[in-house]
Amino acid sequence: MYYSYAMGLDNSIKELEQENFIIEQDKENYKVTFPKGKEKIWEQFISKHLKEGFWNEYLKENEVIFLFSLKEGIKRVVVKNYQDEEVLKLCEQLAETKFKSIKEMLKGNDFYKDKIK
Repeated sequence: MYYSYAMGLDNSIKELEQENFIIEQDKENYKVTFPKGKEKIWEQFISKHLKEGFWNEYLKENEVIFLFSLKEGIKRVVVKNYQDEEVLKLCEQLAETKFKSIKEMLKGNDFYKDKIK
């Protein structure tokens, strides 16, 4: 299974349940779990709903896939072993926050804590 935490979305995310996504509401946000093979569906959905200047990520086996919504469009980056200085700097810039590492940034979300190796 793959995992994402989606913020700032409307109820249209619930439509993904028809594609075997598990969608759990967490206040105004969503915990999203989906099976292997559904990555393109998630990436297409979240890319349409990401506001400029925001990002989404999902945990995939030993990788984290980041999708950034930038002025020039969606930027997709695959991060292995939670190491990528460019991604870390971009997250820090967009969030206006300093993070110790990508791994620590993600572990700050309770949904990801037990899913990060």
